[in-house]
Amino acid sequence: MVNLTNADRFIIAFNKIEKFFDKEIAEKKYIPFYRAVQRLRHTNSVVQRYKDDLLEFSELRNAIIHERTETHYAIAEPHDQIVMQIEKIAQELTAPKLVIPTFSKHLYMLDGRDTFEKVLHSIKQTSYSQFPVYRNEQFVGLLTDKQITQWLARNTNKTFETLLNTQILDLIKSDRDVRNYVFINQQMTIYEAEDIFLKQLKHKKRLDALLITETGKQTEQLLGMVTTNDLIHIP
Repeated sequence: MVNLTNADRFIIAFNKIEKFFDKEIAEKKYIPFYRAVQRLRHTNSVVQRYKDDLLEFSELRNAIIHERTETHYAIAEPHDQIVMQIEKIAQELTAPKLVIPTFSKHLYMLDGRDTFEKVLHSIKQTSYSQFPVYRNEQFVGLLTDKQITQWLARNTNKTFETLLNTQILDLIKSDRDVRNYVFINQQMTIYEAEDIFLKQLKHKKRLDALLITETGKQTEQLLGMVTTNDLIHIP
């Protein structure tokens, strides 16, 4: 078994990234690595995430290749952390994690005709803070703890019994201008999903969840959900 040096491992990972770039850009003429990074950062969320690392790796790669004194000896020998990082990026580019199965989860659904009392029991039973709401098997909205709090604040003049008997549909309709969700398809990468949240923030829009179906249509069965809390666990 051949023992690879850190320089060998680095070059192997770098070559994988470079081949991936060539395939993505698909041009006959040679595109320098740094230009490929600048081009792909606009369309590839992984490249955007690691653009600075990739540009630094390009310089290190040149040092390793051009400063070799012998075929199997490199003056610039990358540290273990650098090697693990570039191998990680190569893996994420060539075989990225998808939202399914990463965020596949059991979702607790509510019927739009259920009352607010049922919502409270559901929260107590599941400790969930977000619930997809359906009516006649059609998706009608995403109920969140923030919406509930705002709804209660707007209805402090009503009796508690009246509030308990309010249908979820009426609660959602009171906040009808808020589209706090986006449907995405199961083949989306976790970093593309993260980008959706970030783009919404740039436009000062509140987005509570990404709802995952097979092709991203809300008429399809829900397979999972990505929340802002899930993003914390993305490495």
